[in-house]
Amino acid sequence: MIKLKRLNLDSSWHINFEKINFIIDPWLLGSEIDGFKWLNEQWHIKEPVKIKSIPSFEFILISQNYEDHCHINTLQELPKKKTLLATKKAFDKLSKYFSDRKLVLLKENKISKYQNINFLVLKPNKKIDPIYYALVIFNNKNEGLFYAPHGFELSINQLKLIKKIKIKLLITTFTEFELPNIMGGKVNPGMDNVYKLYNQIKPKHTINTHDEKKKAKGLVSSLAKIKYADINMIEKDNSINFIKIDNYEEKTIS
Repeated sequence: MIKLKRLNLDSSWHINFEKINFIIDPWLLGSEIDGFKWLNEQWHIKEPVKIKSIPSFEFILISQNYEDHCHINTLQELPKKKTLLATKKAFDKLSKYFSDRKLVLLKENKISKYQNINFLVLKPNKKIDPIYYALVIFNNKNEGLFYAPHGFELSINQLKLIKKIKIKLLITTFTEFELPNIMGGKVNPGMDNVYKLYNQIKPKHTINTHDEKKKAKGLVSSLAKIKYADINMIEKDNSINFIKIDNYEEKTIS
């Protein structure tokens, strides 16, 4: 059983899995800036859950090094005793800010274990930025969830790695977000990738993430071509066993 609660309407979550509570990619304060304000600055439209109102949790999981996932101002306000688990590029960034905290590196395309939960970090077949990871979070019975906030293209070897894992929940973006190739190209691949992932990993349910229509300014927002999915139509169609979570209430997935 998995219990989920949005902490913002973008891609910050509180998750209860195997009776262990943790949070993913918390961005709960102020704006997020990618490099420079003139390049990209974004704000939430709806105020996130306040830090003091976050349900109890044991650790923090950071999936990407980018500010909307690895939000330093938010992390500085969270309890210092909480361990930070991070993918490689996020780990390198966090190491510059949090020498006083316990950091755990989740290795790429390998299984790491923490508090009786297994983490498999999947790295895309890319050598230059932007690089967006996916994570498979599963128990010792090989049951778990697949978190891909920027979608993901699974290689043949990665499909073999997850072949024996029963994915109860796919959490991925439904939005298509495209920039000029020199700036990263297709940052979020949209619904075509959702259907492909669904058919490859055959999850029991699907939930969308990283689809907030944020306030933004800067060069990125002026050049971006964004296509938001029709959530109501997807819910009605139900071909991907979609569960809509558009508020801050806790949801239980069996």
